Amino acid sequence: MPDPDVRRRFLDERRAICRERFDTIHAPVYDDRWGGYLNPTHERCVRDLVAGLPAGARVLDAACGTGKYWPILLGAGLTVLGTDQSQAMLDVAAAKHPEVPTRRIALQDLAIADLRDVDAALCIDSIENVGPEDWPGVLAGLRGSVRPGGAAYLTVELPDPDDPDVLEDTDAPLVAGEVLSGGAYHYYPSVGEATSLLRDAGFRVDEVLQGDGYAHLLLSA
Repeated sequence: MPDPDVRRRFLDERRAICRERFDTIHAPVYDDRWGGYLNPTHERCVRDLVAGLPAGARVLDAACGTGKYWPILLGAGLTVLGTDQSQAMLDVAAAKHPEVPTRRIALQDLAIADLRDVDAALCIDSIENVGPEDWPGVLAGLRGSVRPGGAAYLTVELPDPDDPDVLEDTDAPLVAGEVLSGGAYHYYPSVGEATSLLRDAGFRVDEVLQGDGYAHLLLSA
């Protein structure tokens, strides 16, 4: 295991690089490339979550990006708050949906953001950018945002065994499950590790699905 101080510097550096990449590389083109396409399993899980909420329910979309799933949420009469580490991604989302409030909050800062008593939370296609040491804090922050009895939906990206980039060697202080490829950082815990951490954070794991390259976890608070 690398030295903890070395790891902390590495993870903080990767966090800053990730934010810069979304601000400068992804935000200008994200909707053109991915904004109009909903993976079937993602869409099913969002709609399953929405189906259990009354009109007017408050939903936190954590790491919301450009608000890809907001049409589903708003169409169901829900109230949405979008948070993301990238102000540029939030600006794109706000231009499309000016009625939705947004705040620049990284997943790692949810626990200190004092977001409370939302009825449901989403964290889709994003926690793979968070290092393993920070997962407990992120999940605790997510859980602390959701009222008792509320719901959540979180995705865990699955590594592609046919992707040679997953096997890429590097001198970075990586631990098991971490990959650096093409300038991007990803962490791939096992589904069992993820569900254990979610339970430790106070979530009940109601359903686990796999599809479209992710494990999809439907949760209760």
